[in-house]
Amino acid sequence: MLMEIKGLHFYILLHLICCSGAQDITAEQYQDVYDKDVTTIPETLKDGTKELFFVNSQIDVIPNGAFSKNPQLEKVEFLGTSTSSVEEGAFEGLEKVATIEISGTKLTSLPVGVFKNLPNLNTLILKSNYIQRLEKGLFDGLSALEKLHLHINEISSIDEGTFDQLENLQEIHLAKNKLISISSALFSNLKKLQVFRIYENQLTSMPDGIFDNLQNLKEIAIHGNRITNIQPDLFPHKNKLTKLFLDSNLLTELPPELFVDFSALKSLTLHHNQLTSLPSVLFSETQKITEVGLNSNNLKSLPAKVFAPLKKIKKLDLSSNQFSHLSGEFFEGLEKLSELNLQKNSIESVKSDDFAPLQSLLTLNLAKNNIRNLPGDAFDSLPKLSKLYLNDNPWQCDCNLLPFYTWMKDNEGKIRSPESITCENPEDLRAQSVLSLKEDQLICPTTVPPTTTTVTTTTTTVTTTLPPTTTTVPTTTTTVPTTLPPTTTATTTTLPVTTTVPTTTTITTTTLPPTTTTLPPTTTRPTTTPTTTLPTTTPETTTPTTTTILMTTTPTLLTTTSLPTTKPYETLKTVPVLPIMTLVTKTETTTAPVLTSSSIKTTVLTLTAATTVPTTTTSFKTILWIIYCSAVLLLVVCCTAVLVKFIYLPYHPLRERESVILLHFYKKSILQSQISETETVAL
Repeated sequence: MLMEIKGLHFYILLHLICCSGAQDITAEQYQDVYDKDVTTIPETLKDGTKELFFVNSQIDVIPNGAFSKNPQLEKVEFLGTSTSSVEEGAFEGLEKVATIEISGTKLTSLPVGVFKNLPNLNTLILKSNYIQRLEKGLFDGLSALEKLHLHINEISSIDEGTFDQLENLQEIHLAKNKLISISSALFSNLKKLQVFRIYENQLTSMPDGIFDNLQNLKEIAIHGNRITNIQPDLFPHKNKLTKLFLDSNLLTELPPELFVDFSALKSLTLHHNQLTSLPSVLFSETQKITEVGLNSNNLKSLPAKVFAPLKKIKKLDLSSNQFSHLSGEFFEGLEKLSELNLQKNSIESVKSDDFAPLQSLLTLNLAKNNIRNLPGDAFDSLPKLSKLYLNDNPWQCDCNLLPFYTWMKDNEGKIRSPESITCENPEDLRAQSVLSLKEDQLICPTTVPPTTTTVTTTTTTVTTTLPPTTTTVPTTTTTVPTTLPPTTTATTTTLPVTTTVPTTTTITTTTLPPTTTTLPPTTTRPTTTPTTTLPTTTPETTTPTTTTILMTTTPTLLTTTSLPTTKPYETLKTVPVLPIMTLVTKTETTTAPVLTSSSIKTTVLTLTAATTVPTTTTSFKTILWIIYCSAVLLLVVCCTAVLVKFIYLPYHPLRERESVILLHFYKKSILQSQISETETVAL
């Protein structure tokens, strides 16, 4: 309210200055202005004064007959004064007055009869006060009144019949008050009314028939209330209505026939409601509309060709809705549209065809959507586009943006707020302006598809020749006189074996006499992976079978191990010897595929005894390492001995010399001690 008053004061003062400067120097001075130093209304004015202004004056009361001595006045205005009361008959006698304004004061009420006997009053402005109620009879007798401004007050009730005698009223302004409801007959006598403004009150509905007698209405402004429903026949006289403001209410839907026969309507606002859809025929008979505001609703889509009848529309505002995609069918028929606002939606992308009907479009606003990328030809269908807003979108600055990035570079002059067109992703480009990037910065992360790798396994046979070590093993041989043909049992075992440490083998040579019986043994091989016991079929005999434990650790590789044996032979093993009970000749072939890259041929011991033989295998490298360490140790011992000898040789003579001196000193001490004792006895 204070801002409006200050603006009004500035306008009045400027108006007065301009008018005074424009007058001829001989012209009659007809304006008189009193400022804040004035506390009462002067009875005598300078000659010829027709317009009287009190600006910020300290006039608390406008008394009865205050202007009775100045009947020539045509305009009286109190602007921002301290006035809190106006007495009945205060303006009596001003038969020529055409304008009275009391604005920005502390006035809370007006008595009935305060405006009586003002036959030529054309404009009455009572805005920006604290008036709470309008009583019946307050405006009686004002038959010439055409403009009544009562906005920005605290009016909460209006008596029925208050406006009945205002037959010539053309404009009524009741906006920004506290009206909760109004009666349908309140304005029924205002047949010449052209402008009806009752916006920003607390109305929840408009009563049926309220506009039935208002045949000359050109503007209806009921926005900023709490209206939830508009009746289809609320506006019966539509042929002269040019402006209709329905925005900022709680409308959720509109009747399809609401705007039928609005042949003169040019401006329509429906923004800041809760509309979720529009009837397809809503604008079918509104061909003269030049501006439509549908922003700040809950629209997610539009009927095809819904705007097609609007052949003269210039501006369409669809911002702050819930559109996620667009279609060229939305804009069919809008060949003359020059401005389209789509900001603050959920649009993710657009295509060139979406805007194909908009051949006259100059300004397109797509700011504050969810656009991450656009095709390079997105706006090729807009030949006249000169202003494009793309700021505050989550742009994905990678190689996929290159086509549109190139278009932006080529059309940089059309883009508004380019510094706000920034990357959201990737992380290293976040908040950087898209237009400030270089092409080589727009890259995509490389994704390697899953591949199948074929590993070729090469089998390598390693033959190691070690110097033999002969160990004499006392054995007891029991010969079973059984003549059987030699039998070779081939056992194929698949074992997952993991070998990490080379096998340590102590090389022994054992010569065993052959027997006439070949028995397949049962071999148990503990490994670092699951241990597999490989049983074989042994012919029934009184001779115990041989059990050999092979402890092996191999890398996890695909390995084929062959153990060929055809007769008793020499093998390199460390065998703890037990009494030999029988002579066994064993032939065994074992194939153990494991996860390794080499094939190692292993010879398995053939024994003539039924024993469990733990085997420790030592590699040739380990033997060399032991020999090397022993040689180093021997060298250290020799060096130490030599060092001791060289230290001892010079020390020995010195030691003998010290021993002689010490012996001499000792003997001398003994002699002195005896003499001392003798002297003590004598005393």
